Amino acid sequence: MFVTKNLYQNDEAWKSKPLGNSSETIGGWGCLLTSVTMMLNGIGYNETPLTVNEKMKNAGGFQGAFFIPSVLPYVWPNCAYRDMQPCETSPAPIALIDAAVEAGKPVILQVDWNKQAGIQTHFVLVKERKGDDYSLYDPYKYGGDGPDKDVLLTTRYKYNGAKLASEISAVLWFNAYSTTPPEPPKVEKVPVPADKFVIYAAEDDLALRADPSVGGYLWKRMLVETELICLEPKAQAKSKLGVQGQWIQVQDPNGDQGYVAAWFVSEQKGKPAATTTISTPAAAPAPAKPGAAPKPAPAPAAAPVPPGALALFPTEELSFRTQPVIAPETLIRRVPPSEQLISLEPANQASAKVGVQNQWIKVRDTSKKEGYVAAWYVKYAGGSTAQAATTAAPATGGANKVKTTVEMVSLRNQPVVSDASLIKRVPINYEFTITEPGGEAKIGANDKWIKVKDATHEGYVAAWFVSR
Repeated sequence: MFVTKNLYQNDEAWKSKPLGNSSETIGGWGCLLTSVTMMLNGIGYNETPLTVNEKMKNAGGFQGAFFIPSVLPYVWPNCAYRDMQPCETSPAPIALIDAAVEAGKPVILQVDWNKQAGIQTHFVLVKERKGDDYSLYDPYKYGGDGPDKDVLLTTRYKYNGAKLASEISAVLWFNAYSTTPPEPPKVEKVPVPADKFVIYAAEDDLALRADPSVGGYLWKRMLVETELICLEPKAQAKSKLGVQGQWIQVQDPNGDQGYVAAWFVSEQKGKPAATTTISTPAAAPAPAKPGAAPKPAPAPAAAPVPPGALALFPTEELSFRTQPVIAPETLIRRVPPSEQLISLEPANQASAKVGVQNQWIKVRDTSKKEGYVAAWYVKYAGGSTAQAATTAAPATGGANKVKTTVEMVSLRNQPVVSDASLIKRVPINYEFTITEPGGEAKIGANDKWIKVKDATHEGYVAAWFVSR
């Protein structure tokens, strides 16, 4: 059961306010905004649709009236957005929804709110399982609705068979890092050095923490290319850049201070971090005893990384297993969030799994050991490790469509990574139409760009972040 207070998009306090960067209103189109607000309050925050609307606008969390859930962790660090799983043409994953709700995790569902042809999109937050149905926190208040009245999904939304498996057309998976966000520590601000040394976030989701450790209080998460001022002597900070296990004290553009992982930052904007590790000298081998049996031959080398394989990082400490099965006997060890893992599956196969519940990815850890990790607990390491182009099959007719395979993919007015070229960022599974001849042949290539368009813009996307 997920516990929160019911809020309504058509509340007089905000129903007439503009939704996001549009002329639409919260009352008319704010169902996802309001469901997310209830979800945030259930994991320890104190928000209203008005405050969430404003904070998401400031963080770039809207495209017009379109709400971008993947931006949420950058504003509310205790919130982990996993994925939006479409199921309009397939049965909804009821067993997975049940397991999440039973564990007290928030799940938002897309349903059809009227009988017109097609899906008339509405979003609701699941409260608990009730027999063959779900009790909801419905963000739209109908006559008679109130905190003491159960709203059942298939009783209210029954235009596609009145069964859970067919009425749910998409699932938004969320999690929280703790049941309630910890109290922020009290810290004194450090003066910015006169000899200002600037570094940049080398990937999205970079954490700014109160202490130099992965357990330090999480102030916020930042987007790739965020400019950071080092609060340490330049020489000291430069010696840490790219080094696993090192932290650098910084100040972000808003004046907030804390520590960032040195292996996720770069001295050059738009350049990946040059990651290195601190190694210790190996101990000399002990001399063999007379008559001792010869040492066994070394194990065969691990399989080479497939073309286009991706580098991944855990979103939290996770289990590294011999098989894609959760059981005591399959556990190899626990992998910390700071350790990079290399996918041993083709990029298009791994991309489709990242962040998806009940999927597993075969990976190699830093010690060259191979195993499996839960795909819903990993994220991309900036997409910079795709190693070779892959060629897509030619289209069989009609417009050539591609979909983004990761969150926050950039649409640019030139095939160049820079602030000046950015048009907007789009979520995972966002669809574009290819507008250049032969563009489909570039899909998956790690050094190519494809000219595309959507309903409002035309520009370029990185070919390694899209698939058919």
